[in-house]
Amino acid sequence: MNTFNTMRPLTLLAALLASMTLVTPAIALEPTVPNHDRSLMREAQGEYLLDDGRSVKVSVGSRRLAVSVDESPAEQWRAQNTELLISPDGMRRLRLIRNVDGSVDRIAFETDRVR
Repeated sequence: MNTFNTMRPLTLLAALLASMTLVTPAIALEPTVPNHDRSLMREAQGEYLLDDGRSVKVSVGSRRLAVSVDESPAEQWRAQNTELLISPDGMRRLRLIRNVDGSVDRIAFETDRVR
């Protein structure tokens, strides 16, 4: 009886953790910054001004990449490669234009129209 009372909270905790894993989308668990590109992506971190006057802030963490446009809440984007960042919905892209030394000189913001 004593063993059952000790094991019951652990079983409930394991069931709770398992149910949370099933609810979380698999893409949310994947890193948005590939390991081999992490150092180049860190150089992209900063705030940029677009040609139309809007500002874009890029934050690069150890495994995640966040982008906010015009003081909107930061969204987790993914790095397609070291020159292209893609929004969660796939409709917006940031092209990183780099200098000869590899640092980011400017960015270009692209959007797709909804058809």
